[in-house]
Parts: sequence; structure tokens; C-alpha cells
Amino acid sequence: MRAEANTIFSVRSRRGQRGFGLVNSFLLSGAAVLLVWGGLYVGKYGGRFDGDEYSEIPHGRPAKVVAGSEDPNAKVLKLGARVFQNCAACHQADGNGDPSKNVPPLAGSDWVLTESPNRIIRIVLNGLGGPITVKGTPFNGGAMNPWRKTADNPSGLTVEEIAAVLSYARNTWGNKAGIISVDQVSAIAKETEKRTDPWTPDELLKVPLTGGATASAALTPDQLKAALKAMPADALDALLKDVKK
Repeated sequence: MRAEANTIFSVRSRRGQRGFGLVNSFLLSGAAVLLVWGGLYVGKYGGRFDGDEYSEIPHGRPAKVVAGSEDPNAKVLKLGARVFQNCAACHQADGNGDPSKNVPPLAGSDWVLTESPNRIIRIVLNGLGGPITVKGTPFNGGAMNPWRKTADNPSGLTVEEIAAVLSYARNTWGNKAGIISVDQVSAIAKETEKRTDPWTPDELLKVPLTGGATASAALTPDQLKAALKAMPADALDALLKDVKK
């Protein structure tokens, strides 16, 4: 019995060794395949084996680098926000002005939101004097200092800063209007460089909203009403019919 058992155990042992041999062969083959693949992969993508050179992009096909750039309008408004700190003492951080000191609002201001900035650029360059009506409310006796940077006013603003702060005022507190360019401010600064007096609202209303020349024929609403009342009835009827066309 012992001899027979030894024979059976020997046969099973040899079968087990053959089974383990097959498993070992598969494992060794699989490991060899993985090592070869890993070597090829690292050789293809590993650069000089520096950590900062690892890339999924094969050599010879560099990745496209897209240069980041800040929105130029955002850059202008960012500068404008900084410059406006000089204005906030009067016009307030919320742009609502201070009626108790005859400081008109910038938020929702019809002067600020005009399509053309011809008038407000002049206000900042040379200042403003006299009563002014903003959003239908009169502000009497107020005055705004000139902000043009000159030898006599070294703490004034450059044309770049004026363009930025006005653009900021036109696009903050719910305002929505066009960005003012440095070229626009420079042109008006050059045109008015010999002016030393602050502007009055009446003078500014004669400045057209297109171009830079002063329109001497411009009429205020009251002047227009008076002119219409002075017209003969038939001429007025003809004018109104022409306007309705």
C-alpha cells in the first residue's frame, strides 16, 4: 500500500510541477511583454527622463502654446477704477453724487451716457462751473476742478487716465456706454490746450456729439420752443409734416 501511495503521490507531484511550469511560463512571458512595452513608451515620451519634460505629445509634434491675454477693455476699466478713487470723495463710490454739496450723480447721468464723449472729456480736462441739470434735477452753484495734467497742475491726470476713468464711469453702477480711447482724449486735449476757463453747461451743449468743432447754431430746448412759437402757423404746420415723414 505504501509503495502504491508513493507512486500516486509521485505522479501527482510531476503533474503539479508541469502545471506550475506552464503558469510560470505565462507569467514570465507577460512580464517580458510589459517590460518591452514600458521601455518603448518611456523612450518615446520620457524626454531626457526629467520630471518637467514628461509629455504625452510625441517628439516632433510640440503642443500648441496659446498665449494668455487680458481683455484690453478690462485693463482700461481696472485702471479707471483706481483713478476714480480721486473722484469718489465728491461723486461717491456708488456714483450717486452728493446733492447736499451740489455734486451731481454719474450713475444714470445723461451727460455721462451720451453716445459721444465730446462733452464729458472737456469737463474733466478743464473743469465745470455754473448750474447744471442732470437726470432732470438742477444742481446750482457747484464747480468741478480741472484735471488736465500740466506744469501748473502736476497732480492732474494723463490722457490715458482720463480715458480710463471716464470709461469706468460709463460702464459702472448700471451704466452702459462705449469705451473712450486715448486718441479721443488726446484730440480734444490738443484742441482745447489754450483754454484756461472751466466750461459752462451752456457752452457744452453747443458742442456737437459728433466731431470736435463747436456748433454755434445749436439751440437749447427753451430756445427751440421760443423759435417754434415765433414761426407763422402755416410754416410751423409744414415743418411738423416734414418732421413726421
